[in-house]
Amino acid sequence: MNASLKIIRPAVATSIQDQGRFGSRAAGFSRSGAMDPASLETANLLAGAAADSAGLELGPGPFEVEIQRTCLIAFGGAIRDGAPWWETIEARAGMKFSLSGPLDGNWSYLSIGGGVAAQVIHGSRSTNLREGIGNPITTGDLISPAADPRTPAPAGPPPMKGPVRIFGSLPGEWRVSNRIDRMGYQLEGSMLASGPGAEWSEPVLPGCIQLYPSGLPVVLMAEGSTVGGYRVVAVVHSADLRLISQSRPGERVDFIEDDSLPKLTS
Repeated sequence: MNASLKIIRPAVATSIQDQGRFGSRAAGFSRSGAMDPASLETANLLAGAAADSAGLELGPGPFEVEIQRTCLIAFGGAIRDGAPWWETIEARAGMKFSLSGPLDGNWSYLSIGGGVAAQVIHGSRSTNLREGIGNPITTGDLISPAADPRTPAPAGPPPMKGPVRIFGSLPGEWRVSNRIDRMGYQLEGSMLASGPGAEWSEPVLPGCIQLYPSGLPVVLMAEGSTVGGYRVVAVVHSADLRLISQSRPGERVDFIEDDSLPKLTS
């Protein structure tokens, strides 16, 4: 299909992401996918794309895009100045959208009718540069739809803040450090006794909170490793991991133990 968008200025870590790569962890591939899956899904529905379609994930910094042909688009996730948010937009050829950096989170999404086209690898269009999948989005890149657009569906924005459910225990008060990326978020607070590590590497998944020898916990995110030897002290509820992803450095994260989940034992 003909390109719908031209990237004039990519934000930091702009990439193509969908809901993730499942069923390939045994081969060493991480889940990948959007850091905030609910925001991408909502933007997709507003733009006239299937909920699980790929879109553009925008990291820190400004972003600018030019419309190459008339299409439906929607912005979601961390709000930025420069465009309507959480709305269906009929974008006409020649229009430009110049966005500020994120104002209330870390990750924003741009969806187009029909979803973003990219090569499907292990069942997903998600980029993971660490694993050699996909390419970085750079100035001048053209973005095409993967399919014909659907009728946009009304969808309200998901909450961006709130308590984070875990099973296991992480006592103390914790804030997000400035050491964050798509692989993991380090937390800052009262140092915990690290305790012994695993005797061997064992499977982990996004949401596992590993306690490093420093005594500080790290939450594994979308591109977290598939195995690890650090002690897992808790696991974040899968629906709440996105709340951590949208927490900015210095922001407090309120963990609550989910009594409906089994307790971890050491």
